[in-house]
Order: sequence, then structure tokens, then C-alpha cells
Amino acid sequence: MEYFSLENGFKIAYEISGNESGAKMVLLHGLFINSDCWREQLKYFENDFHILRFDLRGHGRSSKPVERFTIKDYVKDMHLLLEHLGWDNGLYLVGHSLGAMISLAYSLLYPSHVKKIICASGFCFISFEAETDVLGRVDKYQLERFALGISKRGLNPYNEETAQFVAAQVTDHLTKEQCLKATAASAGFNICEYLKSIEIPTLLIVGERDITTPMWASEMLHDWLGNSEIAIIPDAGHLVILDHANEFNELVASFWKK
Repeated sequence: MEYFSLENGFKIAYEISGNESGAKMVLLHGLFINSDCWREQLKYFENDFHILRFDLRGHGRSSKPVERFTIKDYVKDMHLLLEHLGWDNGLYLVGHSLGAMISLAYSLLYPSHVKKIICASGFCFISFEAETDVLGRVDKYQLERFALGISKRGLNPYNEETAQFVAAQVTDHLTKEQCLKATAASAGFNICEYLKSIEIPTLLIVGERDITTPMWASEMLHDWLGNSEIAIIPDAGHLVILDHANEFNELVASFWKK
């Protein structure tokens, strides 16, 4: 991967691949994991799209700040990276979970840059109860057990190879303390009412069996986003980009062509 240096010395790990003549697609990963999670989407879209994927600060191969950071920092990092690359128009954003939140927050600030949005397993606010639940699970278990637990909660059906692939994205790059910091970044996040101003075509994708960001969270987003559609994938879990990758990719491809 390549590295983009921010003014504060932090580095953002990123990779650009695919068709240089194609439309620009930006992939935004979820909490704890990193941009390796998009392996099934890269296979599917690289022939037609110019694809940027990067590790959020505090995740993967990007810098791990000692001080607290927030969703605003994720969005600022993304803006600076895209500005550096000259990717400031016609963007197709694909965000999963935390990445979906970031895609919406970015679109609020820079709507002229974005052509379409995929918001997968998304939500627009973090309740105190949800924040406490995640922090409690991180703190309770050894890192390796917690990392495997992401797939036990998020994959449907459960697949051991995929679970190990997801777990390695955590254990190879993060400590328990860094997981706690990453979780705390979303505390108090709430952009629901602001979403009314987004006119960008948006597709909301959610797994029928998602227990992390249940169907009602995407249905609520659908109510707030005036120019949105919603697609529910039967029997899929929170990690819908992996456990039902074919259905996910086909939905995205169909939406891009509209």
C-alpha cells in the first residue's frame, strides 16, 4: 500500500487499483477491520472502476493516534486524501457500517463531489447503550476471542475461513486499547436530521439477520434520505459484503447503472 502523510505526522494507508479510465469508486470499511475487507468487491468491480480503498485512522496500517479522535477526523482525513489524489468529483461511495456513517457525513460536507452512495449496514446515530455494549465486549474478552466474535455476530451463515480473515484484520494491526479508542470515536454521533439535505441518489443495503445495525436502522435512514432506495438481503448478517457478496455486488452494480 501507499501512505499519505497528514500535517500532524499521521499516515493514512491507501491503495488505488482497477481501471484508470473508469469512474472513481471509494470503499470505506467498518469498525475494527480495514480495507482488506473489500476482497470480494475488488474482484467484481476492478475491471470497470478506478477504486480507492484506505484504512481509517486508528485502523489497519494507518497511524494509531494516542489522543481521542472522532468521526469528524475520519471525514477530514478522507477529504485531505481525496484532495491530494485529485479525486474531487464524480465519486461513487461505498460505505459499510462505520464506513456508511462516514460516507453520509462526507456527503453532507462535500455533496458536489459525490455522484452516488451505497450505505451498507448503516446508521445515522450511536446511542449510549450501543456504545457501552461494544466497549464492554472489547474490554471483557481477550483480543483474539473478541476478533473472532465479530464474525460470530456478523456472519450469516458463519464461515470459519471468513471469520479468520476478518479476525486477522484486528489482531494483526490493533491492540485492545486501540480497539477501545476506535469504538469511542463514534460516541455522540448523530446526523439523522441533517440527512434531509442530501439529494444524492443513495442505496441502503442491509442484511435481514443483521443484529448490529438491524433493518430498522436502514429503514430509518430511508425515511430521512429523500432520494434513497432500500434493499434487504434475505438471511444476510451484518458482514453482508462478505457473507452475501454476490448479492451485494449485483445490487451495487445495478444501482450504479441507473
